[in-house]
Amino acid sequence: MKVLFDLLGSIAHKQNRPELAIHYYTEILKIVPGDDTDMISIANTNLASIYYSQDNTEMSLQHLQQALQLDEVLYSKDDLHIATDNFNIGVCYYKQNELHLTLKYYEQSLAIREKVLPSLHIDIALTHVGLAEINFRLKNFNQSIDHWENGLVIIEKERLCNSAEQAIIHENIAACYSNMNDFTHSLWYCNQSLLLHQEHHSTRNLFNLYFTYGNVYHGIDDNNERKIAQIYENISECYVIKDEHLLAITYLEKSLAIQEKLDPMNEIIIANICNNIATSYCSLQKYNLALEYCTKSKEYYEKCSCDNMEEYGVTLGCSLVAVNYEILANICFDTKDQTTAFDYYCKALDIIKSRLPVDQQALARVRNLLNRINEVEF
Repeated sequence: MKVLFDLLGSIAHKQNRPELAIHYYTEILKIVPGDDTDMISIANTNLASIYYSQDNTEMSLQHLQQALQLDEVLYSKDDLHIATDNFNIGVCYYKQNELHLTLKYYEQSLAIREKVLPSLHIDIALTHVGLAEINFRLKNFNQSIDHWENGLVIIEKERLCNSAEQAIIHENIAACYSNMNDFTHSLWYCNQSLLLHQEHHSTRNLFNLYFTYGNVYHGIDDNNERKIAQIYENISECYVIKDEHLLAITYLEKSLAIQEKLDPMNEIIIANICNNIATSYCSLQKYNLALEYCTKSKEYYEKCSCDNMEEYGVTLGCSLVAVNYEILANICFDTKDQTTAFDYYCKALDIIKSRLPVDQQALARVRNLLNRINEVEF
C-alpha cells in the first residue's frame, strides 16, 4: 500500500494537485512501520517540497528536519543525502530571511559535498553561489568574493551557464569590492561583466552593473563626470526597454546636467540626450515637454558646425538630426498637425538616404510613419 500511495502522491504532485499529494504522502506516514526509516524520510522530503512550493516554509522545515534526523541514522555523516537535507533546510531559512541559519546549513552542505563529489560538480558550484549571496547580505564581503570566485571557476570550466549568468557573477564580485572601497578590482570585474553582457546581448540584466559602475567612478575620484554621465544614460536605456519612461527621463536628466557643465562641452552628445528625453515624453504623451527638448536638441545641433540644421544633417549624414526630425514629426502627427508632420518626415528621410550605407531599418520605419499621413495641405 505504501508504494501505491507514493506513486499516487507523485502523480498528484506532477498534476499540480498539492492537497491531494499531501494527503497521499501523509497516509504513508500513518501506515508505514516506525523502522521503515527510508520510506518515512522520503515521504517527509516530498511533503517538504510540496509545502515549500506553497510558500509554507514552516511546514516545509518541519518535514525537512524530520528527514534529516532519519537520514543521519540511515547514512554516514558524509553522505550526500545529508548534504542535500542541509542545503534544502538552508533554502527554507533563506526564504524566511534567517540568514545566519541559512549560512550554517549551507556551510554544512558544502563541507560534505566537497568531500564526496568531484571537484567540478555543479552542486558544489551552486552551494558556493548560495554562500556568496548570504555572505554578501551579511556584509561579509571577503567571504562572499571567495565563494563567488570558487563557484565561477567551476561554472566556467564546466560551462554550466551562459555568458549572461557569468556576467552577473562578475557583477556581484564587483559589488563586493566596491563595498570594500577597492575600486580597482571592482572596475576590473565591472568591465568583465559588461563584456559578457554584450556577448549575450542581455541589456535587461544591466541595471545592477551600471549602478556598480557609478559607485566605482564616484569612489575613484571626482574627475570621472563623463563616465558617470554615460552610466546614467545606460541606466535610462534599461528603463526604456522596461517601458518605464519617467525613470528613464530621471536618469537622462542626471546625465544632461553633468554634460552641460563639462568643459569642453560635447554638443552632439547633449543634443542626443535631449532627443532621448523627447522620445520618452512622447511615449508618455507629454507633447509640450517633448517639443521643449526637441527644440533644445536643435539648438545644440546648430551650435556644432553650421547655422542650418537641415544642411548640417544632409551634409554630414547625421542620423541624430534625422531622429530629431522624426520626433518632431511624431509630435505633430499625434497633435493632429499632419501637414507639419509630413514636412518633418520628409526631412528625416532626406537625411537617412544621404548617409551611406543607408540605415535600412530607419528608412523603413520613417516610411511607414509617413504612410500614416492622409491629410496634407499644400
